[in-house]
Amino acid sequence: MKFKRLAACCAVTMAFSLAACSSVAVDSVAEVRQITHSAYCGLRGPGVAYVASAEDLEPLLGVSGQNFSTKMIREVDFASEHLVFVTLGQKPTAGFSVALDNVRFAGETLTLEMFVRKPEPDMIVAQVITSPCAIVAVPATKWQRLEIVGVTDKPLVRDLR
Repeated sequence: MKFKRLAACCAVTMAFSLAACSSVAVDSVAEVRQITHSAYCGLRGPGVAYVASAEDLEPLLGVSGQNFSTKMIREVDFASEHLVFVTLGQKPTAGFSVALDNVRFAGETLTLEMFVRKPEPDMIVAQVITSPCAIVAVPATKWQRLEIVGVTDKPLVRDLR
């Protein structure tokens, strides 16, 4: 009886150990995370800014009128993560937003699929200029190409070489 219990316990422990190993070996794309988003980033055009250092970050955080907390953004360790600012550009009303929806990695290309929310045509919204953005942390690995889809009709592409 004790042997059966010991064997069952070993089997369960082995199963959990194997499951833990497989989750550790998950592709580094799983490490992509959205840090924050805002209705007003102050960045004018729809686009993408790739930030690989604290020096590159400062000009993007000093824009007048930004309404997001910079604490989590400034805490990023650029040795292990880089930042991607995804912006919708100026919008004529409130009700627009952008968020990370999905991540794909193929070859040397990292693709961030973004979800864009727009106000319904009959929705009552504030008449205020906004500039929505999402800030995403990606592993600081050797991506050669970054694609952002869902923000504009065509993918936004950055060559990182």
